[in-house]
Amino acid sequence: MLKKLALVVVAAALLAGCGSAPGGEIAAQPEGQTELSASRVKDYTSLAELRAESTAIIRATVESSTRDKLKDLPVTISKVRVREVLWGKVPSDVLAVQQAGDETMQLHDTGEILAKDREYLLFVKPFELKPGEHTGRWLITGDQGTFARSNDGSTFQFAGAGSPPELPRTFRATAVESGTFLN
Repeated sequence: MLKKLALVVVAAALLAGCGSAPGGEIAAQPEGQTELSASRVKDYTSLAELRAESTAIIRATVESSTRDKLKDLPVTISKVRVREVLWGKVPSDVLAVQQAGDETMQLHDTGEILAKDREYLLFVKPFELKPGEHTGRWLITGDQGTFARSNDGSTFQFAGAGSPPELPRTFRATAVESGTFLN
């Protein structure tokens, strides 16, 4: 059954990384694929701005994913193995990263769902339903802090939401591994 998930209230906690819980309405439609429509609060204008709103920048590989719901919003929780912390701090070498939607959905204006066994460069921050109350899950900052490692391993390519013109589309893997991509 096709369900169109139209978020009437911006899913600020998932798409902008703010501390409030998302809300929305679900409307049943004719048969077909599920669609998720959402709006981000802003586009990031630089890596420095993206980093400033993040707790850490990590290189991570997805070990597994599960589907869940946050209120009526479908979410994917990916267990990621932290290969390297490039900036900031994280409490563990395994994090639960939460994203709006799942791999079966048409996702409009949201980042790609993290894929099992794929390596990513992620700008992350704790997910809080109330300010200061960490849920144990992590968000990709603004849903724009995602760069996927290419199949040949030579680059990391933007896999976040939207098309922010100021953010780089690609980094050389050597620049990520040496930390010079932030300069």
